[in-house]
Parts: sequence; C-alpha cells; structure tokens
Amino acid sequence: MNTQSHRSVILSLLFLIALSGCAFTGAHVSPDYTPEAGKKSPLSTISPLTISILVEDQRNPDERDRVGDKKNNFGWVMAKVLSDKEPTAILYDALKAECENNAHRIVKSEDGKADALIKIGLKRYWSDFATHFFDIEMKGMLDTDITILNGIDQNQLASKPLNSTYRESRQMAFDEAFESALKGALFEFIRSFARDPSVLEALRSVALQKEKR
Repeated sequence: MNTQSHRSVILSLLFLIALSGCAFTGAHVSPDYTPEAGKKSPLSTISPLTISILVEDQRNPDERDRVGDKKNNFGWVMAKVLSDKEPTAILYDALKAECENNAHRIVKSEDGKADALIKIGLKRYWSDFATHFFDIEMKGMLDTDITILNGIDQNQLASKPLNSTYRESRQMAFDEAFESALKGALFEFIRSFARDPSVLEALRSVALQKEKR
C-alpha cells in the first residue's frame, strides 16, 4: 500500500470513529433566537400592537421526547438529541423577541387585552444529518400551522402552514452540530414569519382597525 493510500485509510478510520464515538451519549442542545441589535424587520412598519402568542405542541407523539436522533455509521439510532427547553417555549420566546424588537408588546392571552392573537401549531422541530464521505450535511426543520385572529372579535385574519429548513456542511456531527442546525431552522422560521405577506397583511389590518376605534 503506497503512502497516499495508507493516509486515506487512516483518515477514513478517524472520521468514522469521530462520527460514532459519542453516538451512545445523548446530545443536549439549547437553540435560541436573539434579534440583531438595531436591526428591524418588516414587522416594524406596522403600528405598535398588543399581541398574544399561543404555541401548541402538535408534534408526532413519537418525537415529543426529543428533537433529533444520534445515529451510527449504519444509520441505527443510538441516542436522543434532547432540548434543554421545551420546543414550544423556544418558539414562543423567539416570536416574542422578534415582535418586541419591532415595537410590539406581548401579553398573556388570558388578560383579554390583545389587539391580535397569533396561534402556532408546532408540527415538527427536528435535526438530522446525512453522511457524504468526508462531509456531513446537517439539517434542521421547523414545521408549523399559523393562525392570526383579531383580538377583539376573534375574527380569523390569516391561516397557513409556515415552515423552514436549514442546511449546513460539517466535518463532524458532534452535539453543537445538532444545536446549530436547530438554531438555523429557528432563525429561518422567524425571518420568514416577519416577512410573510399574509402575516403582515393580517397584523396591518388589526392596526388599521385599532386606529379607527
């Protein structure tokens, strides 16, 4: 075996060992969202509203105890990817941060003082990966159904699925790779939410009605 072939075999073995070495240990992740300081989204073009946010866990019962699976080189599940915070709370906190960063105020739904109510059905929040020889493609997915209601008369103003997918290339699928994929999907979701024409139109209509009262 020549030197180059020998080096390739060693690198391949090291790669496989690194990929599977921590497979039996559960990964603990803490994906979160923090708006960029001083940077506003299209939500800022809407007059300030008082908003309630409700996030309901509608994920598949088989996936509610984790946000991904750690697998070995053969694709067998070896351990869970566990979130330090409930996915519904992660999504709620991210939406709250984005709304507040754009001059809107978040209140509890039971207060009955909201101009608008945003209901989120969380369908899936998941991380996964695919191995491509010396490259690992990490993937984060966040799938929801979103409904926006007028807070005064509960009239439905918008209802649609809103999803996001994030991919990145990694050399190793360690715990931080799963967290990065989940965080990326969360950022993409918030970005889509804050720019979605249906969302903006619904909230803008609430602001117009508020101005007329």
